[in-house]
Amino acid sequence: MRRLRWGAVLLLLPGCSAATGATPPAGVPAQIWRTAAAQAMSTTRAAAVVDETCRQVLRVSTGGAAVRLRLSNALTPTALTLTAVTVGLRSQGAALQPGTLRPVTVGGASRIVVPRGSVALSDPIPLPVTAGADVAVSFAVQGRTRVTEHAAGAATGWCSGPGTGDLTATTDGGPFGQPARDGLVLDDVEVTAAPDAPLGILALGDSLTDARLAPDTYERWTDVLVQRLGGRRAVANAAIGGNRVVLPGGYGPTVSARLPRELADRPGVGTVVLFAGTNDVQAGLPASALADRLEALCRTARDDGREVVLVTLPPAHRRSAQAEAARQQVNARIRATSSADAVLDADRVLRDPGQPARLLPAYDVGDGLHLSAAGQRALGLAAAELLAGPLRAAPARAARPG
Repeated sequence: MRRLRWGAVLLLLPGCSAATGATPPAGVPAQIWRTAAAQAMSTTRAAAVVDETCRQVLRVSTGGAAVRLRLSNALTPTALTLTAVTVGLRSQGAALQPGTLRPVTVGGASRIVVPRGSVALSDPIPLPVTAGADVAVSFAVQGRTRVTEHAAGAATGWCSGPGTGDLTATTDGGPFGQPARDGLVLDDVEVTAAPDAPLGILALGDSLTDARLAPDTYERWTDVLVQRLGGRRAVANAAIGGNRVVLPGGYGPTVSARLPRELADRPGVGTVVLFAGTNDVQAGLPASALADRLEALCRTARDDGREVVLVTLPPAHRRSAQAEAARQQVNARIRATSSADAVLDADRVLRDPGQPARLLPAYDVGDGLHLSAAGQRALGLAAAELLAGPLRAAPARAARPG
């Protein structure tokens, strides 16, 4: 096991999406789909969307000749009806680049109904994108509608305001006067790739990965990883702030509940980075129970043909002595585990050498627990060094055919 130690067709099913497997015409290269951008849904938005249009943005980590979208109603107790959906490339603010607006359909239909607890995968959309492009998806609703969201997304999104109607065909950003960083409905952006393209990376975890830094700055460790990889591998951040591995009561479904669905629903993923457990330790879960579950999750992903990187838990000065002892025990198990392909020792990357139970001051956002942009960058550079090459020989390919 390799370790890095620094400083020493529509198918609607609950929680699932579908792929279409069409044979390409003669002379056209075969393609696969891979997740190029993601945000994991964490809750139902408190405020309803009312007779209006919302425009949401995800920045893709790699490019392709076409895109597909996954639209989520996974956490809302009622069906979601989208009267129209479009996609385009963002220029600035809520405005779109000229000539990039495309209609979005599911099973050929422009009116999309997603039952409660389900997701919908769009038909392929001929929209070439490059690494770093901001994909903007606009959806319109009629009446008062509750929607699933990713709380505090990395990018600003916009809604047009109650009663403004269907503005999905509008390329001008002017009508979208209500900015917010809630990530509404848009769960995944897939892009086409050649069958022999490098497999992507999926990051699962909590607010240490789903960092609440300033929106639109893209300074999370996964963003640093994207920059270092230069678009060669797709990177998807599916972390949820406040998420837990085992214990109920955190934000969003637990990592244990999410992992099988994430593996099934995010195409083209070859490596899973599992950086979670801080909130379980804080909530009093025994170290042995957390370490056992993390190792079990690693085995689940590896049995599914994925490489797995397990990440140690970083320090936090506001932990109780009992929680700190549990963290140390969990980290000892992580460092010794054979269940993962590699260990990324975030503890050693981020801790203050003079006070190892605390973050290095430059890496502390100010609350003693969460990472500053500098801390995120340090962790991203460590991850990039580890993930520059394969962790084991010839992993199984996990990609949807095009």
